[in-house]
Amino acid sequence: FGTGFGFQALLGMLNPDLNVADLGCGTGDVSVLLAPVVSNVCAVDREPAMLEACKKRLKEYSNVECVQADLTSLPFDDETFDAAVIMLVLHHMSNPVDVIAEAGRSIRPGGVLLVVDMVDHDRDDYRVTMGHEHLGFSEEELQSWADTAGFRQMRYRRMRPHTEGRGPGLFAAALFK
Repeated sequence: FGTGFGFQALLGMLNPDLNVADLGCGTGDVSVLLAPVVSNVCAVDREPAMLEACKKRLKEYSNVECVQADLTSLPFDDETFDAAVIMLVLHHMSNPVDVIAEAGRSIRPGGVLLVVDMVDHDRDDYRVTMGHEHLGFSEEELQSWADTAGFRQMRYRRMRPHTEGRGPGLFAAALFK
């Protein structure tokens, strides 16, 4: 059967009526997984080149909208989305707390924000070689931001490292509104 089928199957557990924002979508890695299983995906990125690649990749899906915007000033009404994803983006942002707050503003009560990023690490060379503003984040730091943004609960877990991975460890945090 190969690998990865379990993850794809689990996506079928998502409510098919969800309206989801992929914040900092890049070339659409998350959006392409969500598009077949939810009602709408709004792929947001500040970089036109990333959005063009995302549009090309997702051209077969009529339920995907690509929007150019800064993640600290989203062009959406309050409580627009049922859920949002911020995948490996926060470490590139100068003010991650502002991104979390803006995502929280755009999510309906009862909704969820999934944040995946690096745990605290000491690889300072990433600032120069990869343009990282931050060297990962602690659970306490993220909890503080979630509290500030009005999330009522956070579920945080360290992710199991990939056997071929060489980067810092990752975490997945679900912030519930």
